[in-house]
Amino acid sequence: MTENKSIIDLARAAEARPAPTEQPPPTREETLEPEEGSAPKEILSELLKNVQSKIGWSQLRLPSAGFNPSKIETIEIRPFTFEDERLLRTTKTISQGELIVEQLISRCIKGIEYKDLLLIDKNYILFKLREISYGDSYDIKAVCATCETENELQVELSKLPVVYAESGEDLEHKVILPDSEVEVVIKALKLEDETLLSDPTTLIDNMWRVVESIGGHTERTVKQGFIAGTTAKDISVIRNAIFGGSIGMQTKVNFVCNACDTGAVLELPINEGFFDAS
Repeated sequence: MTENKSIIDLARAAEARPAPTEQPPPTREETLEPEEGSAPKEILSELLKNVQSKIGWSQLRLPSAGFNPSKIETIEIRPFTFEDERLLRTTKTISQGELIVEQLISRCIKGIEYKDLLLIDKNYILFKLREISYGDSYDIKAVCATCETENELQVELSKLPVVYAESGEDLEHKVILPDSEVEVVIKALKLEDETLLSDPTTLIDNMWRVVESIGGHTERTVKQGFIAGTTAKDISVIRNAIFGGSIGMQTKVNFVCNACDTGAVLELPINEGFFDAS
């Protein structure tokens, strides 16, 4: 999980798309009522025979592996349908982005309530929905930090490793701060914590909320006082730890620049083509 990974990017991309061109008014023939009845079932059955096996429910193990508050390890998931695709394409503004993602995930999973998901589970489900709905291949672009060449990459989502929790402690992230030399425990982030990560200022102001303990102390006043009084280096380590948990889908991608052969690591972005077939 990283600071720049946000489903809001999808809404922002949708908001930036040009408006559809105006179409001429329909002719009289186009506005006639359709014939009564529906398409013959046998014809639709034949046309859709290769689809049925691809739109059913399947099991998915959550990265939290039953150590989440709901103690649920496995859920069911299904790919997007026509109605889900139509809902997705209604995203027009940034403010709509999170609401529509919540609706889409809620419609496409069974076995756990959306509000009970940990953030690592939500992010994993998001990538799996993309994989099973639009295909395994995901096209992205990466700019080389050395020569600034833009590289076109294709990532196979199914090959990204997933680390599962083996105990409740695996969902916590412990670090020893370099200057104060005390141990900080970062709690497993819930969906309600996601708004606290929206921008650097909000995160700094609410850092104490996502810190479980500092030197064994869990009191709010102690956490707030320590964060306000320690060094910038300690704060930077805490901030990196919040986004650096090892459990979940591992979304760092290695690539070699096509122009200068420099190796680099890219955090897999969510771009405007995330919910499109490659």
